[in-house]
Amino acid sequence: MTDDTLSTQRRQFLKSGVAAAGLAGLGRLNTGEAQAAQNTPSLAGKPNILILMVDEQRYPTPYESQDLQDFRKTYLKTQEALRQTGMEFHRHYAASVACAPSRTCFYTGHYPSLHGVGNTDGTAKSVNDPDMFWLDPNSIPTLGNYFRAAGYRTFYKGKWHLSHADLTVPGTRQSLVSYDADGNRDPEAEAQYLAAKRLREFGFTGWIGPEPHGTDPLNSASSARDKKGRDEAIAGQTIDLLDRLEKDSDTTPWLTVCSMLNPHDITLFGFFSRLASGPQGSWDFSVGDQVPQNLFVRTEFAKTRRDDLSTKPQAQASYRKSYRKVFQPTATTDQYYRLYYQLHQDVDEQLARVYDRLKNSRFFQNTIVLFTSDHGDLLGSHGGLYQKWYTAYEEALRVPLIFSNPTLFAQPTGTDILTSHVDILPTLLGLAGLDAESLRQQIEDSFTDARPLVGKDVSAAILGAAAPETLDAPVYFMTDDDPSRGLSQQNMIGLSYASVVQPNHIESVITRLGDGTLWKYSRYYDNPEYWSDPGTPGDSGVQDETTRELGDKNDVGTYVVRFQKTVKDAQATEEFELYDLTHDPLELTNLAGQSAVAGVESQMKTLLAEQCGSKRLSPVSGTVPGQLACG
Repeated sequence: MTDDTLSTQRRQFLKSGVAAAGLAGLGRLNTGEAQAAQNTPSLAGKPNILILMVDEQRYPTPYESQDLQDFRKTYLKTQEALRQTGMEFHRHYAASVACAPSRTCFYTGHYPSLHGVGNTDGTAKSVNDPDMFWLDPNSIPTLGNYFRAAGYRTFYKGKWHLSHADLTVPGTRQSLVSYDADGNRDPEAEAQYLAAKRLREFGFTGWIGPEPHGTDPLNSASSARDKKGRDEAIAGQTIDLLDRLEKDSDTTPWLTVCSMLNPHDITLFGFFSRLASGPQGSWDFSVGDQVPQNLFVRTEFAKTRRDDLSTKPQAQASYRKSYRKVFQPTATTDQYYRLYYQLHQDVDEQLARVYDRLKNSRFFQNTIVLFTSDHGDLLGSHGGLYQKWYTAYEEALRVPLIFSNPTLFAQPTGTDILTSHVDILPTLLGLAGLDAESLRQQIEDSFTDARPLVGKDVSAAILGAAAPETLDAPVYFMTDDDPSRGLSQQNMIGLSYASVVQPNHIESVITRLGDGTLWKYSRYYDNPEYWSDPGTPGDSGVQDETTRELGDKNDVGTYVVRFQKTVKDAQATEEFELYDLTHDPLELTNLAGQSAVAGVESQMKTLLAEQCGSKRLSPVSGTVPGQLACG
């Protein structure tokens, strides 16, 4: 069984007016940049592209210990190998959180305001919740659509999460699994997924479900006791594809996504799952001795652990209080912290299998490998916050990004320019010598909202044709993800809970000011797009009905939880954060509203509005009730 027909698509490739030979995009550079490019190694023709994506891996924090830094170099061997022949972007940020919104931004080059994937399923929302919107295949073109239009063969393996693509048992919502009771790959089920080509309209083939998401140990990355995990299967599926491509005589370039799950398994660790992690349990959260005991510089980490959040937007304290009910009680123990980095090693070992196969193929010298993560993890920082919601802190937003190729990079290099997930699509097109706007115009008739890409192309910096600092520009972030709100506001033991308080929708801008200092400004607001009756506040019928827990009382052995239902027609008051990341990299001191930095705050407020207006696009195919108007 093959992933696709592996047909050449040569006619489409040759006919494409934007598929010029080699890295012809360099011809658009000015004279000085072109001269610099002549001294830069180049690839032979169109490069192949391999995207290695992981889930929930944050960029190293300022409070990491030397022991943890040594652990990374010694045990994250694949990432270190990519770094040695690559360019690392040290200030790269997710465009949104959590998994589904972030990944859709990455693969479309647009924000949730346009692509519509604003929430992640799970907790209070099922895949069919009224506030769960998935990417429609004929709405916004993806990376796969762009590259396929340019003549590339495009494949996808692993976690997708832009749409609900699982095959299901007729008459049920039960997904067809592609593994047996021990986690082994099921060839027959895999063949069904391959034949179904569930991502074909999104520009990809080769995807094998189900989506690795949820609380089933067998559908986790690597945490099922004495059984195999999905990351091992995803690596195997990618290797199978590379084997087939190697045997095929076709020379048409390819783009392949290998999307792993770990270290996302850290989100499954908590009081209830730990009860089931004993010798006879279903979970395995063991940590090897190689993971350091002293992961953090204790004095520095203690500062963020002691953050009482009293000067921060109230949604953060509300989230901290609600977490144990929305998800499960989670203790910040040494095992918890060390497990997170054990999972780094686990996924790196699976990435090594894929990377080693590439290195031993005829494609290696002409393949650009991109490594990144969809978002980070708070990991108990900022007074005990977990995962990635209801904040814009560095731990949640800042992620690794490496572009690697042995021909382009004889030694490691890096840059501190600001980049975002929405920059990836235009940058990859630039690396392939393709013009994004010409391609968009070529395919726009097949999509309702194929709007121009809003990210920047930093390929010139990667190819040595431009100094990276000339491409530095502000980064915009937004999130509407509210996992505590939905039709299923009950936790895993059946207790109801209240959603996190408003305002909890966020938009942020990160930039360098004229003096070189790095700042982050965030606005927390109540978004009427997600009200129970959405629209413009003040209009007839526009309102939001919420349920709030008031407290509990014990009455002769009976546990009673009291709730209050509230209907509102006005938005909650906005709240703000302002951080000087140069002098306060831990984001402990919220400077919003402080007279000493009033001038900076005014600049950042203006910049946020400008970034919102230029990047937070809306559909042209219709009106979204209650959607934010920028400017």
